[in-house]
Amino acid sequence: LSLSLTGNRLSGSIPPELGQLTNLLSLSLTGNRLSGSIPPELGQLSNLQDLRFSENRLSGSIPPELGQLSNLQDLGLGGNELSGSIPPELGQLANLQDLWLNRNQLSGPIPPELGRLSKLLILRLNSNQLSGPIPSELGQLADLESLYLGANALSGPIPPELGQLANLQSLWLDNNKLSGSIPPELGQLTNLQSLWLWVNALSGPIPPELGQLSNLVGLNLGANELSGLIPPDLGRLANLSGLYLSANALSGPIPPELGQLSNLERLNLGANALSGPIPPDLGQLSNLERLNLRFNSLSGPIPPELGQLSNLRDLLLDNSALSGPIPPELGQLSNLERLLLYSNELSGPIPPELGQLSNLERLSLSFNSLSGPIPPELGQLSNLRDLLLDNSALSGPIPPELGQLSNLERLVLYSNELSGPIPPELGQLANLGTLLLGGNQLSGCIPEELREVQINDLDFLNLPYCN
Repeated sequence: LSLSLTGNRLSGSIPPELGQLTNLLSLSLTGNRLSGSIPPELGQLSNLQDLRFSENRLSGSIPPELGQLSNLQDLGLGGNELSGSIPPELGQLANLQDLWLNRNQLSGPIPPELGRLSKLLILRLNSNQLSGPIPSELGQLADLESLYLGANALSGPIPPELGQLANLQSLWLDNNKLSGSIPPELGQLTNLQSLWLWVNALSGPIPPELGQLSNLVGLNLGANELSGLIPPDLGRLANLSGLYLSANALSGPIPPELGQLSNLERLNLGANALSGPIPPDLGQLSNLERLNLRFNSLSGPIPPELGQLSNLRDLLLDNSALSGPIPPELGQLSNLERLLLYSNELSGPIPPELGQLSNLERLSLSFNSLSGPIPPELGQLSNLRDLLLDNSALSGPIPPELGQLSNLERLVLYSNELSGPIPPELGQLANLGTLLLGGNQLSGCIPEELREVQINDLDFLNLPYCN
C-alpha cells in the first residue's frame, strides 16, 4: 500500500492522522509546498519502507520517533527548512539504504550512530550548518556508494577510516573547515569516481597514493593550503576529466606525466607557486577544454604544442613569468574563447595567425614586452568583446580593421608606442563601452562618434574632435 502525492502543489501541514495508516509501505509527498513540522506520529508506521518529503517548506526539527521505522529503506527530507540536530535515533534504522537530509538548516554534529546503518548506500548531509568532526564511525558503512558532506562547517581531520569504504564512488567533503593532511588511505578507494575536497584548510602534500584511483573522473583539491610537489602519479588517472589543484601553495614543476591524461577536459593549476617550464607534453591532451596555469612562477616560453589542443576554449596563462614569443600555432585553436597572456615577460610580435580564432571573445596581451604593430588580422575576430593590448610596447598605427569588431565592448591600447591617426572606423563600434588610447603618440583628430563611449580617456589625448 502506497500513498504518492508528488508534485501536486499541495500546501498546509502534514496531517498527524497519517500516522494511523499502519499498513502503509510508501509515503511520498515530494515536490509540494507543504509547511510546518513533520508529525512525530509518523513513527508509528511500522511497515513503512519509503518516506519522501523532499522539496517542500517543512520546518522544525526531525522527530526522533522516525528512528522507530525499523523497515525503512529510503528517508528523503532534503530541500526543506528543517533545523536542529540530526537525531541519533536514526542510527537504529537497520534497513536504511538512502538518507537524504541535504539542503536544510540542520546544525550540530553528525551523530556517530549513523555508522551503524550497515545497509546504507547514499548519505547526503550536504548544504546544512553541521559542525564538529566527521565521525570515524562512517568508515564502517561497508556498502556506502555516495557520501556527501559538503557545504557545512565541519572541522578537524578527514578520518583515515573513510579509506575502508571499498564501494564508495563519490566523496564530497568540499566547502567545510577541515584541516590536517589528506589521508593516504583514500588511495584504497578503487571504485571512487569523484573526490571533492575543495575550499577547506587542508595542508601538507598531495598523497601519491591518489594515483591509484583508476576510476576517478573528477579530482578537486582547490582552495586549500596544500604544499609540496604535484605527484607525477596523478598521470596514471586515465579516466580523469577534471583536475583542479588551484589556490594552494604547491611548488616545483608541472609533471610532464599529466600529458598522459587523455580524457582530461579541465586542468586548473592556477594560483600556486609552481616553477619551471610548461611541459610540451600538455599538447597531447586532445580533449582539453580549459587550461589554467595563471598566477604561478613559471619560466620559459609557451610551448607551440599547445596549438594542438583543438577543443580548447580557455587558455589562461597570465601572471606566470613566461617569456619568449607568442607561438603562431595558437592560431589553430579554432574553439578558443578566452586567451589571457597578460602580465608576463613575452616578447616579439603579435602573430597575425591569432586573427583566425573565430570564436575568441577575450584577448588580453597587456603588460608584456611585445614589439611591432597590431596585426590588421585581429579585425577578423567577429565575436571579440575584449581586446586588451595596453602596456606592451606595441608600435605603428591602430588598424582601421578593428572597426569591423561589431561585438567589441572594451578596447584598451594605452601606454604603448602607437602613432598615426585614430581610425574613423572605430566610430562604427556600436557596443563599445570602454576605450583607452592614452600614453601613445597619436595624431590627427578624434572621430565624433567616440565621444559617446561611456568610459574613455579621449580628453587626455590633447587632440581635437573631427567635424
